[in-house]
Amino acid sequence: MDLQSPSVLAQLPRPLHASTGKTRIGDVYSLADAKKRKRYEVAVAVDGEAVNIYNVQTPKLVTSYAVPPQSTFSCRPCSVRRKITKKALVKRQTYAASTKPEHQIKCFVEEISNGSSAPAISSSTATITDSRSPAAFMGIVPTVPDNEDENDPFDVIAVHEDGRVRRLSADLKTQRWSIQHSEISKVSSKYTVKNCFLVDLEDARRALFKRRQDLVALALGDHMIDGTTEPSILLVISHPKGADTFGLEDVNVQIFSVPATFSAKEESQRLRHLQTIQVPGPSDIGKINSSQLHWNFHAGSGSLQLSSNKGFFNIDLSQYAPSVTSKFTLDEEFSSVMRVSPQCIIGANESLVAVYDTQYQSVQRSLAAGDVLSGTGSKGPVRFINYFAKLGIAVALKGHTLIAFDLTSLHSHSGPSLKRSRDGLLIDAIGRGIGASATQWDLASKKHRSENMTSLHLSTPEQVEKWNNLTKSINVATESKDGDLFDKAVQSYFCPSEKPQTLPAPGQYVNPESTLFLLSKIFAVEDLELNGDITASSSSQLRVVLWPQVTCAWLVTLGHLSADNVEIALRRASKPRVLQPLPTGSFVQALIDSDSSMERVNHVIGGPSTFSTNELAYSLKHFLNQARNCSAALEDTARAITNGDAVTPTEELTRHLGDETATKIHLHPLSSVTKSLRSNLSRPELISMIHHLRLSLATGGYMSRFTENPPTPITLDQITPSLSLQTISDLLTCSVDAVGPSGWISALPNVHDLDEETASNIAAATREMELISDMRSEISATLGGVEEATYLKGILREYLRFADQVVVSNTSGGKANATKVVEESTPKPSHLIRHEKINGADLLVYAPPEEGDDEGDASGKMLPLSMKPVSNDVSRTKVKKSTGEIKARSNREISYLRRKKAGKYSFEKLLI
Repeated sequence: MDLQSPSVLAQLPRPLHASTGKTRIGDVYSLADAKKRKRYEVAVAVDGEAVNIYNVQTPKLVTSYAVPPQSTFSCRPCSVRRKITKKALVKRQTYAASTKPEHQIKCFVEEISNGSSAPAISSSTATITDSRSPAAFMGIVPTVPDNEDENDPFDVIAVHEDGRVRRLSADLKTQRWSIQHSEISKVSSKYTVKNCFLVDLEDARRALFKRRQDLVALALGDHMIDGTTEPSILLVISHPKGADTFGLEDVNVQIFSVPATFSAKEESQRLRHLQTIQVPGPSDIGKINSSQLHWNFHAGSGSLQLSSNKGFFNIDLSQYAPSVTSKFTLDEEFSSVMRVSPQCIIGANESLVAVYDTQYQSVQRSLAAGDVLSGTGSKGPVRFINYFAKLGIAVALKGHTLIAFDLTSLHSHSGPSLKRSRDGLLIDAIGRGIGASATQWDLASKKHRSENMTSLHLSTPEQVEKWNNLTKSINVATESKDGDLFDKAVQSYFCPSEKPQTLPAPGQYVNPESTLFLLSKIFAVEDLELNGDITASSSSQLRVVLWPQVTCAWLVTLGHLSADNVEIALRRASKPRVLQPLPTGSFVQALIDSDSSMERVNHVIGGPSTFSTNELAYSLKHFLNQARNCSAALEDTARAITNGDAVTPTEELTRHLGDETATKIHLHPLSSVTKSLRSNLSRPELISMIHHLRLSLATGGYMSRFTENPPTPITLDQITPSLSLQTISDLLTCSVDAVGPSGWISALPNVHDLDEETASNIAAATREMELISDMRSEISATLGGVEEATYLKGILREYLRFADQVVVSNTSGGKANATKVVEESTPKPSHLIRHEKINGADLLVYAPPEEGDDEGDASGKMLPLSMKPVSNDVSRTKVKKSTGEIKARSNREISYLRRKKAGKYSFEKLLI
């Protein structure tokens, strides 16, 4: 399954100064009983325009607050929405920090009472005078006010780039404190704050501090362990000052505790330092550009996540020694990366937007970057903002358009569940790996890398060099569309040295990975264009790049040239992008487009490869259309032959009947065949299919007359049909079932509606009514023939049983005995008197036994009437059961045994 095209949440206003203005997007929280929860909304601050709140679940603009044209925001905004039950109103407070025209923190307050439809909007401003450093972060910490009606139950925390942390009241009228902690002051000359995160202590206990109870006790300090007085945990991330590029080991992470109360005056009571962490840096990633660095903290796992242009890194801070637990890098640079599950991330680059599995290094979903809002004109890279796990929506920004990617299909469960959805399964990663993607077969590399060639079973440098030469020659032949050069390259690689120009036979082993590489060069895919635009929902069309005759004939003989193998080869060649699903019949259509004579289709389908019923039904549909185009009198031909008129099918018709396809599709279960015929063939095509099968049955020698001469001379090709009787009868049944009862009922003409528009429909319905009548007559005749055959079989039952027993008893003795029985059972022509014909049956009349005929001649001309064949051979010796002694039989005993072996209704010739 592929990544679906994103939906548009909102068209954001453009910054007033397009060259320097920016758009910053923050979170929206709800607050109840000192518990902070994230809402399905985002706060968007646009320089010089406004601060807007958008709902993600039901895309709409919730509210908007205008700002002066000269306003420039320095960090992401935040918003709090809560219900005040005592006053019966809903209160929303939105905060934003600006640097122009002066350093300020603004608060927009919106109150909506139950009885009023219009909200009451007000604003307040806190001017920053003790620091000229812009704010890098703004958040809220719950408090415990004495009276909820008078004071808001939270304070605002602002962190500046120089490390100064200030605490303000919710209405910004009071500054609780403003300090630059001593631990931050130690490194303020070398580091600058870039990002911060506020975490509840309850969440930090479960993940971040699950192995550090000492840090939990240090964070609580002198306060009672009470949910209403628990502090908040502040993570401060600092980068080297003035450095454009740096390594992960240069990043500084400091963890502080922010108490819920604000009455203390000491530094340790206002902001308590808990831990300083040096981020571990993998040696294989090198330096990272600071402008393309984005941090995120996942409180549920205690992991600090870094996304950059080089990839994604997950750093577990809950360990005593922090470590990089997972990383994901590609050769292409990312414009944005975001975590969407414990093992999966979604990333975007210039050519692709995809969901990656970091554990198995695979692609789970993908979408071409050009397909993302291609029709809206939005330009710029995709930048991911937030992920709402319960909704399964990843929110991103492309240009000035807020978009959402639906990732609900990424999870393995369906429907709501209390359990965490399982993702990152190995079965979902098989065949989607990145390490062996588009470069798996292209091994013209700097050196021999035999360890990467396990799938091709190449273990020596000579084998790798030979494969490299093959890939080079194949690539040259593909680019120049030279089929002969392609065949020569294949023969030089696969033909054994002792037998040049002789490709391996079907019984010999050929690595399927090598043939998949050949198929990836013979076939290619291209996106279908709908109204001139390529969209994400459009399917992919298969086409034949070139057709090397020798190679393709060899692949057909091996059974490797099939629709499934072609799709597997193209999916591997198109990685890391996930190939769009190929529509039904694309493989057959590609062969037809490359060769209008349909010789390639017949050759491939006639091979040993297995095809799906849908693919074969599509092929059958094309053959039927070709047959109808070449012979418009198909129905008349079938009806004429059935009625006994002297009509034979044309050569063009028999050439397009597709009997190989009919034979192939008959190998599948009849229920699957019926579903495929119903889904791929239209009603007129099914009627044509029925006519063709009736025609094959009528001219195939299966309906020969017994009591009269055939109406027309039957040619040799008609008495040796390519379709067996079982195939014809089963496919005829499937075709009738595919039309269905409603399809046959709709054939009834409406005699009351005789306008010109429906005149042709009534004529077609009349012909179908005649078809139904003819089929009823044929079924009645068939049942009559079955009844006659059953009656005749009952008359000849004794003879048939005797014949079967003679064949079985003599075949077990060997081929010589069977030949002898056949020769002995053949009557001698000397006793043949004449030929007679009774009711169309040819009879051979023999003379009665003459004198002098021996017993063999008589037995050859007279059949016994019993069920068992008569044999008078009796052994002249016997074995005594008690002692095992061999004794000779007397003549009296031999005659008695011979008389017992004679059948009750048999004739026996006595010689005196």
